[in-house]
Amino acid sequence: MCGYKKIKIEYIMMAVAFASVVWSIFAGFRISRFQWLFVMGSVIWFLGMCRLLDQNKKNIVVMVVICIIYCMLAHRQLINGFQIINNKMAEALNQSMDLGFYYYISVTLEHSRRDSVLAVLFFVLVAGIVLGILRCRPLTLFLTTGLMEMAVLMIAPYGISAAFFLFLGSWIVYFSIRKGKKGFAAGLYIMFLAAAVPLFFYDQTNVPTDTMIKRNILIQIREWTQGKGYLAVGGIGNGKLRSVGEVSPKGEKLFLVYAPENADLYLKGFVSGRYKDGEWTKEKKNNLVYGGEMAQELPYLFPDLSMQDFAVYQKGYIQTPKDIAFSEKREIKIHYQKMQESFLLIPYFSDASRINGNAAGDSVIERNTADTEYTTSYYQIKNNKNLLDISQRFDVMSVLKNAGELEKNYVRSMQEYGTYVQQNYLEIPEEIKKTIKQLSCHVNKENSILYNIEEIQKFLKNNYQYTYRPGLTGQDKDPVNEFLTERKRGFCTQFASAAVFLFREAGIPARYVEGYKIRADQWRLGKAQVTDYEAHAWTEIYIEHIGWIPVEVTGRDTGESVYKHVEQEEKQRNAIVPNKKQFVTNVKKMFQMIPIVIILAVIFAFIKLLQKKRKWNQMTNKEKVLFYEKQLEKYAENGAKSRNNSNSMTSEIIEKARYSNKDITRHELNLVKRHLDLLKRKNGNVTKILTKLK
Repeated sequence: MCGYKKIKIEYIMMAVAFASVVWSIFAGFRISRFQWLFVMGSVIWFLGMCRLLDQNKKNIVVMVVICIIYCMLAHRQLINGFQIINNKMAEALNQSMDLGFYYYISVTLEHSRRDSVLAVLFFVLVAGIVLGILRCRPLTLFLTTGLMEMAVLMIAPYGISAAFFLFLGSWIVYFSIRKGKKGFAAGLYIMFLAAAVPLFFYDQTNVPTDTMIKRNILIQIREWTQGKGYLAVGGIGNGKLRSVGEVSPKGEKLFLVYAPENADLYLKGFVSGRYKDGEWTKEKKNNLVYGGEMAQELPYLFPDLSMQDFAVYQKGYIQTPKDIAFSEKREIKIHYQKMQESFLLIPYFSDASRINGNAAGDSVIERNTADTEYTTSYYQIKNNKNLLDISQRFDVMSVLKNAGELEKNYVRSMQEYGTYVQQNYLEIPEEIKKTIKQLSCHVNKENSILYNIEEIQKFLKNNYQYTYRPGLTGQDKDPVNEFLTERKRGFCTQFASAAVFLFREAGIPARYVEGYKIRADQWRLGKAQVTDYEAHAWTEIYIEHIGWIPVEVTGRDTGESVYKHVEQEEKQRNAIVPNKKQFVTNVKKMFQMIPIVIILAVIFAFIKLLQKKRKWNQMTNKEKVLFYEKQLEKYAENGAKSRNNSNSMTSEIIEKARYSNKDITRHELNLVKRHLDLLKRKNGNVTKILTKLK
């Protein structure tokens, strides 16, 4: 059994090392909730386990039994909790390093917070028991905690430098104390604390974490767990606003586009008009048919049938090339270098019947083959303003009266589809609706569509900051609502999502879209190389009789140069503020910890008092007399000048306790105690007199 008095300070060093591992996990995955509660709790738990096992080795059996009962009563919650934590870790790695971890474990989200806390508590419980057993095997304990810390260093997406310094310093000091070098250990620990404290108080987000060693290790882990092949998401997040807090493109080549273009081209993949629980959901609908035509085919037919010729102009007005809303019909070929998830990329006003895939509802085409390329025809929108003017001038009655059957059928189909759009793409969650009414964005149904578009674009540009690292949404908060009211910073997904509801508030049907925006400067002799830098999200609005058109609301373009420019802007803007902000945040954390430290100190003092009382009650009268003897000698040396510091009766009782086998009576013990109390009072009076004389 380990000697308690001998390694009491060593236990504390072990506990600090264990707590620094727990801290590393929280800091490495940016988990702030309950962080210090678990860190401080791990210290108490480890010291408690050491003390319990020092008193009686059989206590370990009791603790193991408690763990087994814990598992039996809450095994489903524990499994769900560990699965949720696993998914969160994969999510954090994807956000910081974009390594393609996918979430293959289904979880129950109804009690996710409770189950996650239960899982963490179980981990700390088991870890405390194991490390408590190893407390007398310091080398094994060091290797165990060292492996835990190395695992965190390898997989944690964020820097844990302060926690690592604390861990390393605790173990070095521990082994120094064991060798009797207490002075050296104290000086060394001060040095490690001096290195750890500044790292804690200042921003650690700039610590390089995406190193080649870490990346290679994580790639190997991904291959072990998920196999060598995986689907590249390439920036398409499928509407998961809540779980994406950072965009980190790497310039990975995704697909080639062949088209006779010299302007910006939008290729949409994921489209959703249904927002639920902080995410744009994948709508499971059969293909929609109106008037014998697929809903996805209807917008393509507008320019194909030259419907813009039915726009009514003022008498004597001569059309110019500026009035043309669409280009001539064009052919486009998309060749995938890395296949996307499940939605094929298609341009606006394209011939969906030529694309080999499943038309789902009225918005997306799902891939149903392993084809790496497809070709189709499309019309490029030349000018959104002209298109809006045409929609205002479009004469439905003239079409139904004078046009051919194809044109008439098209108009009737679009009227039916327009009714469906009005019923399905104007919904706003109640919480977001209340927020929009409080904003200074002046949109309403009385304004023209063009005015509302410009007002929303101006409002978002002037009031919200574009960033690639806005962070994750709060646990109980809606991502769009938090973006509009609190955070006010985000990338294209937040901007596009907010714009959808702003358009709907103005009575304009709108949907959320994710895909790729190919810039005009990317085209080289009819070809464009698309990387994950071109991944983008935007809003599309419905124009009566014409169809869906894209609307840019972020105020930012795509591409590597833009990405680096935004990064540089953010670094310059936050060159001083983040450190100051982080410093203030950590100071607040320290002040929040003060009550916890005081409570822990009171608990520790109370436990020590109980231990002393218990030890005193277990002592015999002889042992108590010998204890009083040491106190008498102390007071005789340190103040009292009386020659009667130890009278004869007290001396006889002490001699009896030291050399005789006879028991000390209660009366004799009280006599010695009374003499000690008298000596204490005399010592106190002498001290007071000397103080007054000075």
